[in-house]
Amino acid sequence: MTRATPAAGRDDRADRRPLGECPPGWDASPHARVIDARLVEMRALLARMRPASDAEALRALRSAFPETSLATRVAAISSGHDRG
Repeated sequence: MTRATPAAGRDDRADRRPLGECPPGWDASPHARVIDARLVEMRALLARMRPASDAEALRALRSAFPETSLATRVAAISSGHDRG
């Protein structure tokens, strides 16, 4: 098996999409509303629980929202709860 290499002078990173971005031609907007609503629910749960660590928060979110992706759970904890 041969490995494809980028053309000379071409930046390999130019073809990489940010994590979570849809492939060309796909429309994510119907799903964005569902994900946004789910993030609100997850953040509300974290606000009520006030987990002591990110690991505890991830466990709680995995238990409460098992169908949700790890990326979505991480997004919920990254900006969803305050430890101050």
